[in-house]
Amino acid sequence: MGTYQVFSRETLSSFKTLAEQCRYLLSCKITTTKATHETKPAVLQARVGDFLLPVFCNGDEYQTIQKAVFWLKTQATNYLNAATRSQQGVN
Repeated sequence: MGTYQVFSRETLSSFKTLAEQCRYLLSCKITTTKATHETKPAVLQARVGDFLLPVFCNGDEYQTIQKAVFWLKTQATNYLNAATRSQQGVN
C-alpha cells in the first residue's frame, strides 16, 4: 500500500475545479461504511474521511472502493473534456 494524504474538508474546498478535487480525493484513503442497516448483504458506501461519495455496492468493500476510484477518475475526465471543449468554443 502507498502513503495517503490526510483528508481535510478545508483542503478539498480550496481546490477550484472538480478535476483538482477528484485528484485530491484519489490521493486520500478511500474506505467504506454501511449505507443501510436493514438489508443483507449490507449496502456499502464509499467515503474519504467523513466525506461520503455517491458510490454504492452490495456488501463488497473492495468492489466499492474500485467503483469509487473509477467514479472519481470519470468525473475528473468529464470535467477536463468539457473545459477543453469550452475553451475551443465547441458546445
